[in-house]
Amino acid sequence: MTGVPRRVWGATLLSALARQWGALCTLLSLALLARALDAADFGRFTFWLAVLAFLDVLVDCGTSSAAVQQGAGDARDFAAALAAGRRIRAVAALGGAALVGLAASWAGERELVYVCLALLGPSARVAEMSAVAFQRDIAWGKPLLLRALGATLRLGLIAALATRPGLGFGPFLLAHSAALALGNVAVHLAARPRLPAPAAPAPGFLRVAAPLAALGLVQQAYAWADNAFLRAWCGPAELGRYNAAARPFLWLAFFAAFASTSALPWLARAATRAELGRAARALALPLALGAALVAGTLLPWRVELLRLAFGPGFEAGATSLGWLLGALLPIALGATWLTAVIAAGRMRAALAVAALALAVDLAANALLVPRLGAPGAALARLLTEGAVALGALAVLRRIGASPLATPGPFLLAPLGLGLAWAGSQALHGALR
Repeated sequence: MTGVPRRVWGATLLSALARQWGALCTLLSLALLARALDAADFGRFTFWLAVLAFLDVLVDCGTSSAAVQQGAGDARDFAAALAAGRRIRAVAALGGAALVGLAASWAGERELVYVCLALLGPSARVAEMSAVAFQRDIAWGKPLLLRALGATLRLGLIAALATRPGLGFGPFLLAHSAALALGNVAVHLAARPRLPAPAAPAPGFLRVAAPLAALGLVQQAYAWADNAFLRAWCGPAELGRYNAAARPFLWLAFFAAFASTSALPWLARAATRAELGRAARALALPLALGAALVAGTLLPWRVELLRLAFGPGFEAGATSLGWLLGALLPIALGATWLTAVIAAGRMRAALAVAALALAVDLAANALLVPRLGAPGAALARLLTEGAVALGALAVLRRIGASPLATPGPFLLAPLGLGLAWAGSQALHGALR
């Protein structure tokens, strides 16, 4: 049977609700800060959010997935994997914070003390390694609830600080990082009853985690490289307008990412039955249709959406948002198909696809940002996500698991996008 199991959609919905709430809290925080900070400081805040997101992946270093793999059976093996993972995370957290802090100091970053303190926040993921116990037991409720509460606390702290005029971006960045750290510590405390007795770190654990770490870091690099290019070429104010457009896009893109992540075990089982291509098609098709309909519906309303969320002055991001909405379709396909490559056990191929996407992203940003500014970065993101989808598709075809053995149904996605855009455009014109 290659129909998507109900539990995959159930896990996706549960994860999506919690993560979407976190993303919504971030979006609401940015909406507040767009009005509380000047354009340059708002751009600096969004830039450092991207840096913290990259550090978060760096600190994880593939340890979560590796610990689940190595500790799936024996409790002592699980304890050894946890100990090794904590050691790797501690080194990555301190090394990453030190390197980025030195780079910020060398670049003369404003509010450096706040920035350096915020960079220590990801070190709480050393304790958060305990959350793997929930993942191992497939018990998602409590950690997701705690993370949702942490996101609410983060929004509350930023809202409280926003009532004080004259603050720069630094206190808000520190509040964001501190709330994330508190959430990670809370998850650790909740997981303690599930933890096995301590054990010595597992030997060779880094070899298991390294490919997963490399894949995650490369993916994070091509997801956030546009921030570095835009800040260098166009300044923090233009970066802030771009990130205002990027936030609704990222919020919408989350569902495809969660669906593919939740489906990984099911796709792996399909691979063992030589049904991976049909399973990947069954998952990708509804995600692609949904992405197309959402993108088509929102395209005519880009200016109004940005004005409503972030206030006057951010309408300039409408062109960027248009390109980013167009990227929702390749994201829906690429997330599923790259996960299918991983499910087939082709980690080297998955890393090659991610490396190709990073090369496309860097080249496109280098060519387009100096000429087009923020819209160039958005177009680069569209090209990058297209490269992921095409690269993953090529790998699946090579291993005899092509999800496009019958491509006809996928043609409904661009058709749906066009029809949704036409209907929404007509409504937009009638209401103006």
